[in-house]
Amino acid sequence: MMRSLLQTSDPAALIRCIIPAAFCCFLLLLGGCFEPKDGCLDIEATNFDASADKNCCCEYPQLVIETAQRYDTLPYLPDSLYVASDGQIFRIKRIVFYLSEFEISQSGGLFSVGDTVRLSLYAPAGNDTLQQTFIDDFLLVLRTPVNNEVGEFRQTGDFEQVRFRLGLPPDAQRAIPALAPSGHPLGIQGDSLWLGSNTGYAFMKAIVVRDSMAATIPDTLMFTGSDIGDFFIQQTGNFIHASGGYDFRLRLTIDYKKMFEGVNWSSGDKMTWKSQIVANLPNVFTVSQ
Repeated sequence: MMRSLLQTSDPAALIRCIIPAAFCCFLLLLGGCFEPKDGCLDIEATNFDASADKNCCCEYPQLVIETAQRYDTLPYLPDSLYVASDGQIFRIKRIVFYLSEFEISQSGGLFSVGDTVRLSLYAPAGNDTLQQTFIDDFLLVLRTPVNNEVGEFRQTGDFEQVRFRLGLPPDAQRAIPALAPSGHPLGIQGDSLWLGSNTGYAFMKAIVVRDSMAATIPDTLMFTGSDIGDFFIQQTGNFIHASGGYDFRLRLTIDYKKMFEGVNWSSGDKMTWKSQIVANLPNVFTVSQ
């Protein structure tokens, strides 16, 4: 038939035959080159890709704590000189602290992050070790980074209250730092607050210089669970987590002027300093959005 068409004197008939055949060949070639694209097809994921053909590798929103460390209205800087309430000049070289047990309230329900971690612990008694699974919402807060990812948080909508612990829950105090996952806040690192198997972790560390002299040796104040107790930072308000794959971002403001209010640096009494700082803690932290 093709031969007879090629010999025909009717060009229109020839074109009507060739065009469909060419189109079929094009479709066959196109189908042979097509490769499905992997990507996330969940619109609530942060890496949603509408052009993907095969659902894969979705990443979901995080609860993110943005820290704003200040001295009154000014950003906290480790080399700045600050004036205490009694006129004493002092410097805050470094402050490090743990946060954990994040709970966000919505219409009477409590929500936490979805991540978990299995940690090796010292047994409560004896020399044995054991393993325990925790909600992995441990943060070791430094001056930087400012944005601290707590963990995966998918619940959206309006929330009425935010609550989290300054420090660590009792069981996490028995974690073995050397066996924690690499890079974990409870692992061994430069700013780790681990004080040994008998004590566990300090909840907070403050390094201060009680005058303006460069030669003055800094004082290091370690605050353990015995010093701080069960202290929870709690804030009511309207906190919104939008749907559509957005992180849930909260801002934690820490005011070091309020933290060190009333501390008599000239006394040299560290226990008195610590007691005053702990008494000030309810006024130090503010959560907003």
